Amino acid sequence: MAAAPDGAPSPGSAWTAGQVAQHLGVSESTLRTWHRRYGLDPDGSQAGRYRRYRPEDVARLRRMLDLIGLGMLASEAARVVQSAAPGAIPADQEIADLIGAARALDTDRCRALLDGVLARSGVVDAWELVCRPALAAVDAEQRQDPDCVDIEHTLSWAILTALAGLPRPPADPATPRILLACTDGEQHTLPLAALAAALAEHRVAARMLGAASPTPSLVRAVRQARPDTIVLWAQRPETAGARVLDALGACQVQVVTAGPGWPSSPVPGVRRVAALPEAVALLTR
Repeated sequence: MAAAPDGAPSPGSAWTAGQVAQHLGVSESTLRTWHRRYGLDPDGSQAGRYRRYRPEDVARLRRMLDLIGLGMLASEAARVVQSAAPGAIPADQEIADLIGAARALDTDRCRALLDGVLARSGVVDAWELVCRPALAAVDAEQRQDPDCVDIEHTLSWAILTALAGLPRPPADPATPRILLACTDGEQHTLPLAALAAALAEHRVAARMLGAASPTPSLVRAVRQARPDTIVLWAQRPETAGARVLDALGACQVQVVTAGPGWPSSPVPGVRRVAALPEAVALLTR
């Protein structure tokens, strides 16, 4: 069997059931159960012949195992994986489908599309490659036609509920304590919801304070919850004031600023993250 240096399947390689079981850390009987109960046979396999797995088959089973590890029932995980089975869908197509469903105000369709994207890609890639570009496109449309705010609300609500519906494994007690909050006057909570879901994939728990948290409340929350880090989101410059940074400077907490409202120039004693992957890397380090 040819394998990539990190143990992942190499393009074009064929795996036996035993090799797949060893790679995934499961028994061959578990693979047979998944085949029999959920139809997760390798694509193109024939009855009476030894199963041979392609890299995409192994990736599908890996996603099944990941979803079970996140708390899904095996039957539910199989349903999600099967819905994504046709293979990688181009991001442009996923964005177009999602925007089309939002324009039709079809929240259920948006949610179904998002469930598939999240199952295939995980939170960070789903957010960066599909959700964020779709939101940007809808926002641009709204700037041209302010009356189409209903489309933005449909898409935002679908993303929020899809993120909230992801299984959350128990947090690792050894990981840092994280507090997430929007600054005073800031209403955009969706990026923080994406961050909380991405951290949960790493078994890092985050407490969410939500939108428009007044500075005195933030100071009180830090003193009460005693987090290791607080992430402050500001979408607009007018909500990214220095007052909150000064107030939290007296607390023993790492302050991380996120969102386009904050200036790019560094602030002494404050970390700045520009995107979700960077935030997840910092907070799971």
